[in-house]
Amino acid sequence: MKEFLYLKHGLSSLQPSTRLAYTLFLVFSLASYAVMVALAVDRSGFTASSAASYYAGGGDVYPKTRGELLEVTHFHLFSMPLLLFVQGHLFLMTCWPQRLKIALVYAAFAGCALDLAAPWLVVYVSRDLAVAKVLARILLGPSLLAFALVPLWEMWSQRDEAHPGNPESSPRLGEE
Repeated sequence: MKEFLYLKHGLSSLQPSTRLAYTLFLVFSLASYAVMVALAVDRSGFTASSAASYYAGGGDVYPKTRGELLEVTHFHLFSMPLLLFVQGHLFLMTCWPQRLKIALVYAAFAGCALDLAAPWLVVYVSRDLAVAKVLARILLGPSLLAFALVPLWEMWSQRDEAHPGNPESSPRLGEE
């Protein structure tokens, strides 16, 4: 991890093994996003009314119980902030403008908070608050994609073999 202290030329100057580890993590993250979208389509849809029906019940769908909400919230309250922390940390090391990076980090965590709160708001306050689920997805979607795609792009497309710290660019013994 100390190589992050000396990142003067962006993520492409990371050691190849570090880039590989981050790449695999980010590729699996992208796959999890695809599954997340499929799950949303299958279960709660993309509209406030379909989310309200999924959580508060309607038609042939029963309302979610307190136990079901607690179980989903418990799992997501551990996993989502951890994922955002790791990906946000890596994203903050990219060359994108600092204000944009910070705005996307805030958007991701706000989206996460809304995503966690929305089911509770729909079931215990008002079905009209299902719009929080839609807003959560609007905030999370672009943020998560940027958190994965921007570091991948910078790690692999901006290769400059003259980067200090890149063992492939270091002079060999006897070379100057």
